[in-house]
Amino acid sequence: MGIIPYFKNITPIHAAAETGITSAFKRLEYPRKKLLCEQGQFVTHLYFIESGLVRMFYINKQGKDVTYGFYTENQFVTVPESFFGHTASRYYLELLEDSVLYAVNQKEHLRLAADFQEVRIIENHVLREFLLKTSDRIVALQFLSAEERYRKLDESQPSILQRAPLGAIASYLGITQETLSRIRARRTW
Repeated sequence: MGIIPYFKNITPIHAAAETGITSAFKRLEYPRKKLLCEQGQFVTHLYFIESGLVRMFYINKQGKDVTYGFYTENQFVTVPESFFGHTASRYYLELLEDSVLYAVNQKEHLRLAADFQEVRIIENHVLREFLLKTSDRIVALQFLSAEERYRKLDESQPSILQRAPLGAIASYLGITQETLSRIRARRTW
């Protein structure tokens, strides 16, 4: 699904807004392993994923790579506190597959939001999605067992289990690769 059909699933889009969105969002094709941002940088773009897989991760104090989240087709991705809050990013955004993205920079995003009510509605939708995803992640790590976290990932984003490297999945679930292998071997659902 392209960006305009995605937007139209959220709210009706008038012709002028569609033209503004189409001109502001730039279509980009990147190879896997491309970093969209690095820790310490200011994130200046909001991305819509037409195809591909993006991983958000950070390097902890022990130097270990920790996956925070996965983003797939028809989702927006950025580092919200950096893009919306104008702070340096704590995260990296890495493409795990060759990807087609639509990107809008902060200046164009603000102009669109000022000019078109539809864009403000979509922005609220995107921010709500980021908030819910973050809340869901915190709840899973605090209250669910490793097997329950795996099952939740299988139910909410099953393609991740086929598309992402096992190390990234284990890191996201807060477990070792060995524990992940045991959970996958005894899976009964």
